Amino acid sequence: MNPGIHVGPSLYILLVIIILLAILIFTLHLLEERQILYPHESKEEYIPPGNQGIDQSPEPFKTPFEVDLDEIAENIIPRINTKESIEDFSEKILQNLVKHFDFVQGIIYLKDNKTNEFRSACTYAYTSDSDPAPFKAGEGITGQVAKNKAMVNITSIPEGYLQVQSGLGSSSPDNLLIIPLLLNKETIGIIELASFHFLDKETEWTFKNLSKIIGNSLVTKLKSAGKR
Repeated sequence: MNPGIHVGPSLYILLVIIILLAILIFTLHLLEERQILYPHESKEEYIPPGNQGIDQSPEPFKTPFEVDLDEIAENIIPRINTKESIEDFSEKILQNLVKHFDFVQGIIYLKDNKTNEFRSACTYAYTSDSDPAPFKAGEGITGQVAKNKAMVNITSIPEGYLQVQSGLGSSSPDNLLIIPLLLNKETIGIIELASFHFLDKETEWTFKNLSKIIGNSLVTKLKSAGKR
């Protein structure tokens, strides 16, 4: 028998296997090079070196209520006039708050850094013959708000705590909102607002965020007057 007849097909099969292996190795090499050049095309999200663990797509700020704070602030806070006193500027803010949210009485206190007392800068529908008494942090309900730096919503005002007089007579509001004005985690002022209407969670949320804008505007006004 001729051995060449049996050896030929074996060599052919071996050659085909070698060629297939070479093609496979070459293909894997190309894929590896592409992965190096274009890592962002991998299934996993590409994170640049040094940014591992950092959230690359923070969630947008979501409000729990359909409240346009920018629009409200624009209606509440007047333009700063350097010739205007801080008392007049505060009074405009208070009057706008009362009108926009239907409050019946209000006071804005500002902190005196020399005495650490909170003194009234302006009032609305305040019926007493004397100005609201100054207080320090921790003194009374309003002082506790200044100390704790947290808003308080009182839905049952103690009898005689507040009284509103009008042409129809005098009456006492049922609800009181006391809001701290904070700057760098320090209480710089207090807003007291009284209402005959129940103050719901949306109102609380609105004032919690609006107070930051009001506080910044008051500080800006004080700086323009050279008082801070």
